[in-house]
Parts: sequence; C-alpha cells; structure tokens
Amino acid sequence: MPDLEHVEVKQSQIAGAGRGLFARKDFAPGDLVLSVDRPLVAEPEVERMLDTCAWCFQRGATDPVERAQAASMGMPTGIVEVKSCTGCRRVGYCSKTCQAKAWKREHKYECKILAPKDQPDLPVHVRAVIKLLGRLQADPEGKNGNLLDILKFRPAGEPSALHEFSQQDPKRFDDFKMLGHAVWKYCGEPKLENMEAQAASRALLINVMCNCFELSSGLDDIHLGIGFDPLVSSANHSCDPNVVQVFNQPKTLLKAIKPIKKGDEIFLKYTDVTNPFSVRQADLKKTHLFTCQCAKCKQGPVLAQDIFLHALGKLPQEHCQYADGLVGRHEPQLSRYSVSGKDATAKRRLAILQAEAFSVAEKPDSSIEDIRRALQMCITSGMWSWTRQPVPRLARRLFGLYLDSGEPYKAFRIGLKLYFEIDPKLAPQAFYPDRLTHAWVLSTITNVLCGAVHREIYQEFAQAGLDLRIVYFGFLFDVYDYLPRMHGRDSPLGLVVKNTYDQIMAGIGFSESQLRETVKSVWPALEAVAQGVEVASL
Repeated sequence: MPDLEHVEVKQSQIAGAGRGLFARKDFAPGDLVLSVDRPLVAEPEVERMLDTCAWCFQRGATDPVERAQAASMGMPTGIVEVKSCTGCRRVGYCSKTCQAKAWKREHKYECKILAPKDQPDLPVHVRAVIKLLGRLQADPEGKNGNLLDILKFRPAGEPSALHEFSQQDPKRFDDFKMLGHAVWKYCGEPKLENMEAQAASRALLINVMCNCFELSSGLDDIHLGIGFDPLVSSANHSCDPNVVQVFNQPKTLLKAIKPIKKGDEIFLKYTDVTNPFSVRQADLKKTHLFTCQCAKCKQGPVLAQDIFLHALGKLPQEHCQYADGLVGRHEPQLSRYSVSGKDATAKRRLAILQAEAFSVAEKPDSSIEDIRRALQMCITSGMWSWTRQPVPRLARRLFGLYLDSGEPYKAFRIGLKLYFEIDPKLAPQAFYPDRLTHAWVLSTITNVLCGAVHREIYQEFAQAGLDLRIVYFGFLFDVYDYLPRMHGRDSPLGLVVKNTYDQIMAGIGFSESQLRETVKSVWPALEAVAQGVEVASL
C-alpha cells in the first residue's frame, strides 16, 4: 500500500482539472514523494507480451545476440526467463510467484478471452479494461474502492467533460465507445451490481486511455507498457513539473526534481515538455483531452523550446525549396507544428520542416539514414540548435539504432553529444532518469570499446590523451553516485550498477579517490571530443 502520510488528494488549483495531488510536507530535489508497489493497472505493450513478465515487468531478451551481451554485463535481460501462460499462450511470467500473483488478481479474467489462436492480439488499453471489468464483476459489494475510483476520473467521471469531449472530437469519442462496447462483448456481456456494465466498460476505457502513464525500463529506456493508478494518476500535468515518475519494475515512484513546499500541488509531465509550444498543446489535446494552461504555456511560444537560432527569413534557399516540395505531405498536420512570426511564407516553410523532422523522429521504423538526413536538414539549416526539438529526439533515436546495429563507436560519439551538450540543457538535474540511463549505457559502450576487437579505436583515443578505461570509470561513477536520488540502490538498475561497481572496484590496484581525481582531469578533454562531433560525421 502507498504511504499517504506525505501526500493527499483533493481539489486541484487548476480550473476545471478536478482532483489533484498535494504535498503534506516539504520535499527537496531527489526526495521520494510517493511510492506505489505496483500500479493498479500495469499492462505490457503487444510487442512486449512474450518477453516481459506481465506482473513484475522484468524483461528477458529473446534475441540470442542481445541475450549474450546482456548476460556478459550482468543485465537482468540476459538472465531472466519469461515463460508463456500455458492457458492462453499470449502473456508471459518470469516465475511461478509472479504468475500466481497475476492469476489471483487479474489474469484469470482475461486468460480464456485471449486464448483463441485465430484472435489477433488485443490493444494494450483493451486488455487492461478486460481485467478491470472482470475485477468489478467479482466485487459486487464494491469493497475495492480503487476500482470504483477509476470511474470518477476525468473525462468520463464528469458529465460536462465527457460532453465536451463528444462535441470537440466526435469521431474519437465514437471510437472510444466502440472499444468500450467491444470490451464488454469480449467479457461475455457481464452484469454489474449498481451500475450499467456497458457504460462502466466505456468509462473505464476512456479514463485509462486519458490518464495512463508510460512504463519504461531504467536499464535501457525500452518502453514496456502503460500504467494507471488512482493515486499516481491524480497528479496533474504541468509543462514545468516538480516531480518525475520512475518505474522500478513494478514499483512506481514519484521523485522530486524541484523544491516542493507543504501545501504545493504536485505536477507530473504527461508529454515531452521540451517540445515546442504548439506540439505540446496539440499532443495534450489529443491524448489527454485538455488545453494546457500551466504557467509555462500561458507565456506562449516565446521560450527556448520555440526559439530558432536565426530570424525565419534566414532559412537557406535550398531548405526553402525542400520545404516547398513537402507541402502535400504535411499539410493536414501543420497546426501541430505552427511557428510564430510575421512572415507567413517563412513561417509555413519552417512549420513544414519541423513537421518533416518530427515525423521521422516519431516513426517507429525510421532507418539510420532517415534519422541522419533529418538531423542534417535541421542542423545545416542553421535554424536548429542541438537542444531544440526534435534534434535531441533524433539524436537519441540514432544512438539507439547504432546500438541495435552493432556499431558501438558511432553510438559512443553521438552518446557523448547527448551526455555533454543535450541532456544537461533539457534536464538540469544530474540525477534525472534519462541522464542516468544514458550514462549507464555509455559506460557499457565504453567498456566494449576497451576490448581487443576495438583495439584501434582504443589506441586512437589514447594517442589523443584519453584512456577509455578511465572514461569508463567516469560514467560508472556518475550513475553510481546519483542513483540514490532517483531509482535507488535496490532498484533493478541500482542492483546491476552496484554489482558492477563492487566487482570493478575490488579489482583496481589503487585508491578510489585517486581514480576519481584522474577522471576529473580527463573529463574536459572528453567534453571537447563531444563538442567536435558534427552532424556530417554521424
């Protein structure tokens, strides 16, 4: 059970927002604000159903190469075995203990529904609501207040909000109704005490879809699924949040990233708050059905996320021509990428280029060449900095693709760009989850580059005065030192890092303090390497 001593749920200070989560004590950056052992809803995505435990969300790599690499580094993905449920063969568990917990609480309500071989995999939100509807039916007296609490969330829990949704986006509203009805049919048209089952099914689906949060692994930043919890989900959105959500598989934490005073409302981010104003507004409207009116958004498109390096009219001619050729492709979505300014033609061209770059960054099957071209378009235009979206997102995608394709040196170079130039600007807190994950991955890449297979690369750095073994320790120290303020030593990431740290430190022949001083001495040279990485060399 979560500890409610330090937080409380009450009416939000945001007009029309409904409930909110508030602090009952002061919190400093890095403090634990809230901990939930497992979200009420925790559902793996379709592509994760057979390699990720549906209860604790530990993932076991199924690709032999990934599994061998993970095992060599002591990563859980190289050790965990996920076995399919013998009943439905659709979801997996890492142990009999997890399977028993899942069956008792929720899987028994979906197993037979998922089992037919000719039935396609059901969407993640549909599977979540099938379980919830089954649990409601098994609790006719309403003893589990958390289940009923889901129905009170916006928009389905407030008739005015639901009516507004139906008027503003009737097609999507009809889609939600259709999915809710489908869930009710999948469940065998159940009857519920004191409520109409079809209406409850629709309300559950709408509220889960509009209030869920992402579940990702701190070890490798892989998206695992979605979560919903009446307490965590009571925290409203702000584009300038004061907490961040951390998933410790399956524990969910809210950690402070700014000072919070007793009585302050606690704010999460529901979308990427480093995006330009128009993108944030459009995404929140689409996924969460509200127009953000946080203090940051009230200022409009005037902050760093919206500022280009040069005046709109300075766009090079070749980029103007390129934008003109993309009009047909992005015309329907241009409102999401709108740009401020007086020159209508220049605004339109920048919006088109912005739409093109975002579409490549967000497309799941974009190739390395697709990403490189989009990055080059942005940087060579002279309009985007390395820290203005979607350039950081493109850089992260390229980083991941180089890792997946077995190109550690290329991943290392763009990883340095992220570590030194991009991440600190987007997340000033050194203990921020994304920064810790990137530092951890960089440490493993550096360790690989120290091996015999990459001897030439190692010697090249050594000739430039950089010992990659020392660089490895620098990244390892970074993660080890900041973990207690975010994931914690007992988290999946924390346990792997601590085990690695203890083993490595036990084998060195000199003092840790001496090693840390050596790291400090080489860090400026490493930062210089990052600054020298240019888009053409990626």
